[in-house]
Amino acid sequence: MIRWFGLICLSLFAGACSSSGVGPYEALGKTVRSAVFGPEIEAPGPEPDRATLDKIRFATIAVSFQGSARTFLVPLADNDGYLTYQDTARRGLVLKGGAVAGTDGLGQDLLGVRHQVDDPFAYPRPLIEWPGQVDRSYQYRIRDGAPFSITVTCVIDIAARETIEIVERSYETARIVESCANARRRFQNVYWVVPETGFIWKSVQWLGPKLNPVTVEIIRAYQGP
Repeated sequence: MIRWFGLICLSLFAGACSSSGVGPYEALGKTVRSAVFGPEIEAPGPEPDRATLDKIRFATIAVSFQGSARTFLVPLADNDGYLTYQDTARRGLVLKGGAVAGTDGLGQDLLGVRHQVDDPFAYPRPLIEWPGQVDRSYQYRIRDGAPFSITVTCVIDIAARETIEIVERSYETARIVESCANARRRFQNVYWVVPETGFIWKSVQWLGPKLNPVTVEIIRAYQGP
């Protein structure tokens, strides 16, 4: 079942959400509209501080690519746990748990990911219950419209305990390095995970052979519709 939230005031009406002064939506407006997902159409505004972000009532993530400025996005829809995050140009990501499960408007888009039911990045669980490896299939479409997929086996390594900071707030996590490979390619994903629950506060994830890795940070966790 798809629950549509609509493109809220944050992304569509960034200049019209406060009757006086500069509220949190205005402060985020340029950042949301800036084209981190493609050629810039507008210079991003200054990054909001934690006090400003805490005024946003909605789940929020920060997305960046290879050192680019963060873009802050909110969910557009919840499709049975698949959360669609988009900017006003309909470029964005789909998340399942803490795993990227799709992209939109980024080029050769990731159409979907087949996660096993024991894949802890898509289906969070305490670290003590994690498997040592999982298989995963990334699905794409080539120029003539024909689908193709990349299937890899991913070995999970709990690297170290680590304190991370996301916009002025610190979190105690375990850093997880996931090494994925098949006969033709190899790549790594890195996740910062709450050991007791498996919740992922931050990750750097591979999207595909023609897309840059994405860094996803949770600003406000999604609590359901």
